[in-house]
Amino acid sequence: MNQLVSEVASALNQPKEKISVEMVFRSLYYVAKAVARGENPDVVTYLVERAKLFGLVKATRKRHRATEQISQLIWQSVPLS
Repeated sequence: MNQLVSEVASALNQPKEKISVEMVFRSLYYVAKAVARGENPDVVTYLVERAKLFGLVKATRKRHRATEQISQLIWQSVPLS
């Protein structure tokens, strides 16, 4: 499961921590249904194409956005003069 999450994360250009393992697991049901319909989808491609529909990428909370902005202000490169 971790390998699948890692592959989805790299395909979406997101850090692994931003991908919901639970939602990847839940979306495997729909991959199985596609196989039952006679399709032969690549699992990672199927999940990446429907990532927003399945909610695979975790939302950024307001407090996390504020913390990230503060961190960027602190750690941004300051030109040395």
